[in-house]
Amino acid sequence: MPASKRSFNAALALLCLTVSVTQCSLAQEWTKDPTTWWPDPSTGLMWTGQMHASPHWDPDLMMARGFLGRNGLSWYQARDYCSSLQLAGFAGWRVPTLEEAKAVTEVRRIGDCCSKDFTDFLFLKGSISTFSKDLTDVFIWTSTPSQSDPNSAWAFAIPWNQFFTKPVTNQEPGVICVRPMEPDLLQTAKAAEVNHSVPDIQTLQTFIPLNRARLAYQAGNYQESIAQAQIAISLKADPATANWGIGISYGRLGQWDQAIANLQTALSIDKNSDEAKTALKWAKDGQKAAKHGKTAKDKPPVWK
Repeated sequence: MPASKRSFNAALALLCLTVSVTQCSLAQEWTKDPTTWWPDPSTGLMWTGQMHASPHWDPDLMMARGFLGRNGLSWYQARDYCSSLQLAGFAGWRVPTLEEAKAVTEVRRIGDCCSKDFTDFLFLKGSISTFSKDLTDVFIWTSTPSQSDPNSAWAFAIPWNQFFTKPVTNQEPGVICVRPMEPDLLQTAKAAEVNHSVPDIQTLQTFIPLNRARLAYQAGNYQESIAQAQIAISLKADPATANWGIGISYGRLGQWDQAIANLQTALSIDKNSDEAKTALKWAKDGQKAAKHGKTAKDKPPVWK
């Protein structure tokens, strides 16, 4: 184990002695090693599914104005951590460059519906977890040194849309690790196009028919979309989305009973799915309209 990792674990152990057992488990939750990864076929890179050493604080770990909850890494510790990481049989991880970090982020405009005051926030693609709640700020290292200061390197803030330099000894930022994908893995990633992390290649492969179902739906081949989504269900690949896809495909075919049944199944699996709720309303309205020889007024769901 690198000296930097030993010193980090020692610091964490000291923190656990300082706070209660419940608080200690919180700190350990923030700093556990990732168990999943997200393949990005657009760049040919794969990313750890969560950040290591989340630097944000929790109120339960705060003492006066000190932030006991901050568990960040220095730039050197971040480099050592990624280079020694073994995840799902993959080695060769590293800290991303500044340009790679920009490629894995996306800006979303979030605002208050009443005040119409909108702000641009920065998010990580692939549902990469930073353990951040309620737009709490999180800092993440890149491997790119500052050109103006040899003792600083570039980092960025989630969700605040900022890229800036920090001293390499600063221990606020965490790190997400990255590595290039081998050609066969890249081909699988392109066929699956998952927007979330997975634990292994076998799981990634199960999402290929679900992606085929999406593409068939977009092409207007609704029977093929249903067939591919049913294969995805048999492979246990995101059954909520698969049933939703089957439901909206049946709806586009005017088979409203089947559409409603599958959409109800999707909603029973994911009770908080706004897409399933909206599609179910569309299907029920379509069923009512069809009984009167009319067509549904609402636009059909879009499968992006």
